[in-house]
Parts: sequence; structure tokens; C-alpha cells
Amino acid sequence: MTVTRHDLDVYLRSVNEEIQTMKMSSEFWFRSASPQQIRANDRFVRSLMSAGLEWGTSAPHEELPDLPRCPVQHEYWSAVTSGQDVAVRFGAADHPSLEAYFTVDAGRSGDAAFLRARSAAVPLSPADYLLRSIDRIAVTTSTGPADACRKAMRLLSRGWPLFADACRARSHSPLHASAVLREFHESVVTRSIPRSGSEQTLLAPRADGPRVILTEVEARELAASYGVGRLPFTAQEYRMAGELAAMPRLQGALLAAQMHLTAGSLQAVGALVNQLGTLRSLLPFTEAFVNRSGYGPSGRLGLSPNPKLITVLCNNVVPAIAGELLRRGAQAEDLDSASIRAGVVAARRRHIYEVMIGLFDRAQGLPAGMVTLSGFNVRVCPAAAPFSTFLEEWLPFYFDRGRPGG
Repeated sequence: MTVTRHDLDVYLRSVNEEIQTMKMSSEFWFRSASPQQIRANDRFVRSLMSAGLEWGTSAPHEELPDLPRCPVQHEYWSAVTSGQDVAVRFGAADHPSLEAYFTVDAGRSGDAAFLRARSAAVPLSPADYLLRSIDRIAVTTSTGPADACRKAMRLLSRGWPLFADACRARSHSPLHASAVLREFHESVVTRSIPRSGSEQTLLAPRADGPRVILTEVEARELAASYGVGRLPFTAQEYRMAGELAAMPRLQGALLAAQMHLTAGSLQAVGALVNQLGTLRSLLPFTEAFVNRSGYGPSGRLGLSPNPKLITVLCNNVVPAIAGELLRRGAQAEDLDSASIRAGVVAARRRHIYEVMIGLFDRAQGLPAGMVTLSGFNVRVCPAAAPFSTFLEEWLPFYFDRGRPGG
């Protein structure tokens, strides 16, 4: 797919410009794009990412960008501070020092997240019925909360029209999401899940999916509940991840890899800016790097790494590396490049690049504070393939390059 200015403009109208995800638009602003538009936007951003990150994923080692040998921490922080105000606009914490970005949040373990969601759920609410279903699936399949949540959402998404139709047949009043989620829960308990639709339904929601109503508060509570599916790591993996994230050698590898990605992408994203005629074409890249002078018409091209990415990696990729060490009975001090590469692959396998979205919207004629829900969608981050490939190649490389005496 060729990227065009029209595709960019349509994409930017579908998202909050400073939070580049459909998820935020749907679950916080209750402005869901149509299923067709979601698919079109995903294709556009995937093409944009492939073009912009192509250098970093294909360059041989002898064509490294001009990166500092030592100390990488000083050079990285200098690069960050030159664009930190812009990075903060796009999700970076405004930390006064680099060390604060190497944070591992043990509260993100699947078990802890599920318990928080359970304690916060209002009885008989949509979230309550969903969490009961997740718990039931976890028990019957002997899986953790994240795996059980993803299983529940696949079943719910595929059966959404049938669950809604079964409820509507018994009631002439406006259909509430609680009724549909209760119907789903009863199907989970009785193991009578409808076997309709294809595996693709979750990735390609129907345009005419049945709409049900719920309050904004219930919608946010429901979104927090199925957010458990994004947290596949255990408390033990997070504890070891904290040890790994404190290791100077791994820190240096993470910083060098991001600087490599930023420096190596400059020529490719510059070509995209020239092709599309606007710096706003770089907005989808803000998780990795930001344009120091912003994205307005008077801005000039100059990239700085977004330190938010370091915290994201510490909370999502480093626990996967810890999981690989634990799987082979190793300790944090046994970390090597093979474990890092295996962890990057495992992170992909454990679905860290997937995000579930409820298709919430504000419909005309509804009372204040009410929204509609027409189904669910799972989106894979459009940068998942090139970025994961990049990490698999370069993070072990920079770890080995930083070995004592190396």
C-alpha cells in the first residue's frame, strides 16, 4: 500500500493527535471509527511504519549509524533533553534524570491486575459479568488471568451478535450491555458458547454489529476489566525484571538500540515528510522518537528519542526476558544475548503488541452520560513486525558490544 496525504489526513481525524491510538479515541472519548475505517487506518500506519523503520531493520552491522561508544547514558540524555518538552506531550514522564525511566511496575502482573479489577467492579455490571467469565475460564483451563481474558474476548467477540439477539428476543426495552455480558457468562458456565463466525471476526468486526447501551462509567470499568488481557507476566517475572532493568549493561543496550533506531530512521522519515508534505506524518512514530521542534508548519526535521520507550520496554520486553531466564532455571546475573533474543521473541508470542478495544460511541438521542457498544476489536500494533524484528537483531548486539572488555 502506498502512503498518501489523504490517508494520513483520514487517519489523524480518527485519533487523538497526541495519543496515537484508536483505543484512546474509543474508550476515553467514545468516538469509535467504523470497522472499515479501523482496518484502513491500520493498513496505512503499517505501511508508514514499514517505510519509516526499514533502515533500522535491514542495515548490516558494518553500516551502523554514528553512535557514541561511551558513555551512551550521557549522549542519550543529551539527545532526550533537547526534545523533552515534546516527548512529555507524547506520553513521556517528566523525570529529571535518566535513571528514573528504568522502572518496572510489579503491579502490572496479571494476577494483581485481575484482583484490582475484581475489587473495583460494581456487582451485576458489564465488567462484573466479564470478570466472572474470565475467572471461570481461568479455572477450567488452568491458565493465568491474561490468557483467560484473551480467550473470553475471542469468544465474546465472535458470539456478540448471537448473545445480543438472544437478549433482545426476551426484552423490548433498550438492550443494556449488562444483559449481553450476563448471557455470555451463562454460556461460559454451561459451556454452550455459540460456534458461529470465523476466527477473523475478532480482527474484523462487523459494521452492523448490534448496539447496546451502557453508562460512560460502566464503559470505562469494562475497558479496565478486559485490559487484564494486556498483562501476561507474573509477579515473579516482574521481580526479576526489576533486577535486570537495574543492570548497567542491559540499560546501555536498551539506550544504544533506541539511539540506533532514531538515528537510522532519520533519512527514511525525512523522505516520508517530503512525500506527504507535512511533519504530522511523523506522529505515529512518537512512541519511539519525537521531532524536537514539534509538528507544526514552521517545524524543522530533527529527531530525539522518546524516553517513554525505555519504560515501556522495561515493563513489557524485560519481563519476557526474565521469563526465559526463569524457564531455564537461571538467575538475573546469567543474562546473556541469547536470553535477550529469546525474550524478545517470547514478548511477541505473549501478545504484548495486541490491544483490545471496545467499539464505544456516542449516539444521537441517548441521555447524557450514556454510550453505545457495538462489539470488540483486537488491534495489533502496526509497528509490531518491524520493531520486534529490530529488537531481536540489535538489542542482543548492543548487549554483547557492551560486555566488559568488549
